[in-house]
Amino acid sequence: MLKKASVKLPVIRLCQWLGVSKAGYYKWLTRKPSKRETDNESLSHYLRRESKAQYCIPGYRKLWEAAIANGFICNKKRVQRLLQNMGYRSCASKKRYGRAPKQNTLIPAYNILARQFKVDKPDRVWVSDITQVRCTDGWQYLCVVLDLFSRKVIGWSTSRINNAKLVLRSLNKAWEQRQPLGHELLFHSDQGIQYRALETI
Repeated sequence: MLKKASVKLPVIRLCQWLGVSKAGYYKWLTRKPSKRETDNESLSHYLRRESKAQYCIPGYRKLWEAAIANGFICNKKRVQRLLQNMGYRSCASKKRYGRAPKQNTLIPAYNILARQFKVDKPDRVWVSDITQVRCTDGWQYLCVVLDLFSRKVIGWSTSRINNAKLVLRSLNKAWEQRQPLGHELLFHSDQGIQYRALETI
């Protein structure tokens, strides 16, 4: 069989065809990638790995939350643009019509504590809340769990995303440290959506 001969053209001819200078081409060829390009490459690599691990089900918002939780500093539009450049499409079906699905949360409970903040024994009443803290690399959410008897922090956790997983990490730390009797313990919060979500960890 005859093989096609490859045609090699001089760089100067190719540059003329493409409308670029020869010096500009060699400068581009030897340049170092910018920090933005390096960050985008690292983020794109993570998005490919994470989407593959989740069977290409999550959309760009879920992948953005996962990237933020893993320490990447980016916004939703950047993640969406990188995914589009990769040709990524979520395999999950989208409902275009009808009412928005209800959030998977529990019904708020009665306020059993009723502002009785004096407790005579440890591990009888735990209280929790979430606050927002400005850091050098952006906002962080801090969730703490206090024992109302000593008013000391017995569990805490931080995250770039304010969700139920943040609460669960703080509560699990407190539980591992104190090992309370569950039937004797009251957990009190403002019953925000992070505390009422049906979430597992």
